[in-house]
Amino acid sequence: MNPVRTRAIAGVPTIAAAAIGCLQPGIDPVFLTILTSAHGLNPDLHGWIVGATQGGMALGALLVWRYRPVLPTLAMPLAACIALLCSLATAFVATFPALLALRAAFGLMMGIVYTDAMSQAAAQRPVAAFGAVYLIQLILATIVAFALPVLSDMAGARAALLALSAAPLAAIILLLSGGTTRLPTGIATTPAEAPTPAAPAAWAYAIATFAFICATMMVWSFTGALALRSGIDEDVIGLAVALGSIIGALTALTVMRETPFVPLPLTGLLAGVGLLSPLVLTPLRQDTPFIVAILLLNIGSTAIIVRASGAAAAAGNDPLFRRFVACTHPLGMIAGPVLGSILTASSGASGLQAGALAAIAVGCLALLIAYQRSRGPFFRQQAAA
Repeated sequence: MNPVRTRAIAGVPTIAAAAIGCLQPGIDPVFLTILTSAHGLNPDLHGWIVGATQGGMALGALLVWRYRPVLPTLAMPLAACIALLCSLATAFVATFPALLALRAAFGLMMGIVYTDAMSQAAAQRPVAAFGAVYLIQLILATIVAFALPVLSDMAGARAALLALSAAPLAAIILLLSGGTTRLPTGIATTPAEAPTPAAPAAWAYAIATFAFICATMMVWSFTGALALRSGIDEDVIGLAVALGSIIGALTALTVMRETPFVPLPLTGLLAGVGLLSPLVLTPLRQDTPFIVAILLLNIGSTAIIVRASGAAAAAGNDPLFRRFVACTHPLGMIAGPVLGSILTASSGASGLQAGALAAIAVGCLALLIAYQRSRGPFFRQQAAA
């Protein structure tokens, strides 16, 4: 019997803390539209707000990747406390530079929380662990996407922003109740301890994970702005995001299987089609195509990120590399919005489309290389046949 199959998924507090750590990207379209309502923020600046948040998250992830063994256990709850303060301040700060600073600090703290919790969870049954984290994240995103616009209509946009502070508050409670642990002694987690080199397939899977997250965020960050320009109502955007989260949760349940239905290269190709759909359907200026596009994006993104991340963590089989796999998430989340902003500013919608297509192509190529490396005999048998 394969021992990997017999290991249980990490504890609920760890999984839940990781899900909260990566919640923000799942609610960005709704969050950004309400941020605009509260402070009059220009929708053209949405990409920079997302970029600041994810840039901070990427830095936090890198810090945990390299220095987790020397960080005290209480560093994680403390990071969540600072994120709580940044979340509360977002409701009252209206100037663009101050908002950038607040969101960068918020991202930094949540990046620390997410990377530590996710790397712990991925130590056991990585595909199932990533699937469980994204399942919880999508359920939470569904609740937020439904509730936030309603709360904004009833109590105002500022009250809706204040309500979002419940996420870091919950992270504090989870971390203090057992969502983070001290690393066992004797595990090679620093360069001086000479960790086991990751296999080429593990690196290829990690590159694919980064590329698909980059493409996802490149499109996702501008979904709200594209919808507003196309005359899509704020409530419709919230509904679409909520429905997308529901279908994404169902997708996460499907791909948590140890034995997949579809080979990873084909999953990547199908996911790419879903990721590009908002860029094609939103300009039609109709509610239904927009909702369908969000559904397709969530299906494709969830399936490929869970599977590629799990494959990378399993192939790497090393604590340091597992933290690196977790790092690819916030790194892709910062690269996507920034590249999207640059391409949109220089070439408009066509530049955004070209950038997303290029990232998807890199991801598909990396998956094919990784799959061939890990399933070489299969390819040789097919060639011989």
